[in-house]
Amino acid sequence: MEKRRRSCLHAMAGNRAFGRHQEDMNKTSFFKILADEDLSSESMRLIPHEFWRRSEGKNLPSKVALKVAWGSSWPVNLTTFMGYYLMERKGWEKFLNDNHLGDDEFLTFTNDGKNCITVDIFQKNCIEILKPLKEEMSCADPVIAESKKKKKVDSDVYGASSSSAATFSLTIKKSNLILLTIPANFAKEHMPKGRAKFVIHDPKGKPWDVTYVPSNGSKLFSSGWRFLAKGYGLAVGDLCTFRLVKPKEMVLEVLHASP
Repeated sequence: MEKRRRSCLHAMAGNRAFGRHQEDMNKTSFFKILADEDLSSESMRLIPHEFWRRSEGKNLPSKVALKVAWGSSWPVNLTTFMGYYLMERKGWEKFLNDNHLGDDEFLTFTNDGKNCITVDIFQKNCIEILKPLKEEMSCADPVIAESKKKKKVDSDVYGASSSSAATFSLTIKKSNLILLTIPANFAKEHMPKGRAKFVIHDPKGKPWDVTYVPSNGSKLFSSGWRFLAKGYGLAVGDLCTFRLVKPKEMVLEVLHASP
């Protein structure tokens, strides 16, 4: 971890963002590496005391905006916990999920005043992300297996015999252990327009209740997903295939990356 941190700092020395930090020493900064297994833990959401003490306002605001290089921003409520300053879970998780973070990225946080914190995001190869990441058809990102065609169900699955079922597959990243983003094309064609309760079964029939939430362009499985992920024993690198057998019911099959 220390070697990686030094490598990123060295690469940032000539970087646009790092240079900007050096130009204005009145702006306080801190960094995080998204290497924790639980990206929503208190330690990952913690803001150092000195970050606010050195700032002009001195006092902890109730809410800040996390702003990224391409101008988008996310509101995050702030709170205190056992004497520490924390970003509240809901806003922090949305920031992570919308930006597809959770793969050992290096983040710097700079107080720009007026309750705005600029977040510069560096991939684990130390290259800065300057525009939104798009979901690509690769082994690390969602792969839509249904497109305009539908896959035939070969056996009885909770009354789905002889019918066609839409499917999609994706490879689990760290952020997916907290919330799961549904591929946009699949959601547009097959998911409800509003918030809904889903039942997701494993191949043997064990069910989990999960809440589907469409929000600001992102289509998510949120409440209940963490318990499902734990129940399935999901880990980074696992390949998940979802099969829609009823309007609000799915079967999830998992190919684990490690035995």
